[in-house]
Amino acid sequence: MDTNNLAKKLKEFRTLRGMSQEYLAEESRVSLRTIQRIENEESVPTGETIKRIAVALDVELNELIGVHALEATTDLKGTIVFLKKQLSKTNKKSEIKTFENFIKVLNNLKEKELSSEQLEGIESYIKYLELEKIPSFSNEMFKQKLTKFKKYLKNKLKFVPNNFYTIIGLNLAVPFAIAFCIQDKIPFATKGIVISAGIVVIVIGLFMDARIKKQERSFRF
Repeated sequence: MDTNNLAKKLKEFRTLRGMSQEYLAEESRVSLRTIQRIENEESVPTGETIKRIAVALDVELNELIGVHALEATTDLKGTIVFLKKQLSKTNKKSEIKTFENFIKVLNNLKEKELSSEQLEGIESYIKYLELEKIPSFSNEMFKQKLTKFKKYLKNKLKFVPNNFYTIIGLNLAVPFAIAFCIQDKIPFATKGIVISAGIVVIVIGLFMDARIKKQERSFRF
């Protein structure tokens, strides 16, 4: 293995991710001394060690040992690492919740089969948000950025929360049907019509959600 190339790649990725040697060691469960020896070209790491480091950096293994370079710190993977780093620095519940929610949204995007156009749009918007320029632990600003990002996913990429229309149908139909049916003076036939209408509303919601899921536009916000 070319230790010189590996050392250069490791330093490049770690710097672009904004990670210290200590933080990388903690995230990868590799000793700090091992990280230092790799970067100083003093040792040849095992395959398991390299794999752990690649996972912590959130890069493909061949990116770390091959010729491919990371394009930016504000891509999808880099932003997750950046937010995890911010999360590790705070013990405030409000900040922890904000960072965890932001990370959850980004991880959910990683799990989706995004088209190249969608991924390009998402990463361009992440760059536009300029998260790295936010002063440390400005929780309100991170919350505002997360809100903007969710609006972008909904309005521009047309992502819809999971079971969105089903939930709306249930929230509308069930309370209305219950309130209507507990009235003693209303005939049973009329109550039956109202219940049937409520069921139709719920079925329409289920149908719309199934269609959105088939189009791969459903999303866990």
